[in-house]
Amino acid sequence: MGLYIWIVNFNILVKKRERQKFVAFLIPIIALSAYLIVDKVFLIKPLRDKLAAYLPYTENFLPLINNDDLVELDYINSKNVFLALGTSRSIAFNGYPNPGYTRKDPFLTPQIAHRMENWEGLSTAMAGASMRLMYARLLQTLEKGWTPDFVIVEISMMSFSKNGKFKEFLKQNVIPSDFAVKHHKELGLPAVWNILYPKMFLSYKYQFSPKNFWRLLQGENRDWELTFFGLAGGTGYESVRKKDRKKLESGNFKDYNVLTLGKGPIYKEFFEDCLFIIKQEAGTNTYTVDSEELEYLEKTIALLKARKIPTVYWRPRVHPILNNYERVESNWVEFETKVLDTLRRSGVHYVDANELPMKCDYFSDASHLSRRCYTELSSFLLPVR
Repeated sequence: MGLYIWIVNFNILVKKRERQKFVAFLIPIIALSAYLIVDKVFLIKPLRDKLAAYLPYTENFLPLINNDDLVELDYINSKNVFLALGTSRSIAFNGYPNPGYTRKDPFLTPQIAHRMENWEGLSTAMAGASMRLMYARLLQTLEKGWTPDFVIVEISMMSFSKNGKFKEFLKQNVIPSDFAVKHHKELGLPAVWNILYPKMFLSYKYQFSPKNFWRLLQGENRDWELTFFGLAGGTGYESVRKKDRKKLESGNFKDYNVLTLGKGPIYKEFFEDCLFIIKQEAGTNTYTVDSEELEYLEKTIALLKARKIPTVYWRPRVHPILNNYERVESNWVEFETKVLDTLRRSGVHYVDANELPMKCDYFSDASHLSRRCYTELSSFLLPVR
């Protein structure tokens, strides 16, 4: 009898353990299924726009994603072509200099204008670009089989910042997956994983979290995000295409002269408000250089040296209100001791455009020099003086 009871109890125990194992096996499957179902909620745009910490500003990065901007080479009218890598501050190089406007640019001497007629640029710049994206874009461009006569690499403080609100979005969502896999040695396996993982899980791609959800339920104003990614457009700073030669040569610019502007309502709208947006994008008052972005600067330098392509690295000319903000001692020491010292140790040619003796002093906003100034700016960066 005792043996029978023992056997019964043993069978009950075995079945209980089997149920426990089954439940233990089932729980992660149910959890994963639930996560995947919630994850796919981000396919619904209205919900995604409410829940996402990072919105998919894909249209700003189509040249990188589609790799189609080299078609601009078909419209080149000059002997020498340079490649401009950078943020929205480098977009205007795609239109200026051009031979038609160079001949009548009021800020050039006849001698410099004559030398500049031999040059045009191809810009692969992107709003908010980091050094990682610039390096990827350089690789893509060279893979097309075209070698520029000269390269201009933008060195902006924002490109190296570790604290930017869109840093993770740009790092994870812009470089094409097939390109990342193909160049895993150049980019590094951690970077490739960061690119592939968001493609598989949308809630990670759009950075959903209960904290983000609660923040958005409280009605946080996100208009500044749209404004930030619109800085490359509006105020006359939209992308320029070489096939529209008449527009490029017309000399019709929407901008403001820094010397005559004063402190009126236009100054507040296009300069003070722009500075506020830039501070919002930075996310913090403490500027910190991202070591990964510094690594991609070194890779960019090494690649261009290996290809023996003449290159200049330049800090963009910005409105004095922004330049003063960037030159705050704590911020500048961090930028100089890490980024600028890297350039010095590499022995490359570096130019701070804010220190150039330029005659053209027009701006579209606090962050962007007017397009009318890019021909004169190019004359200081290219080997023509």
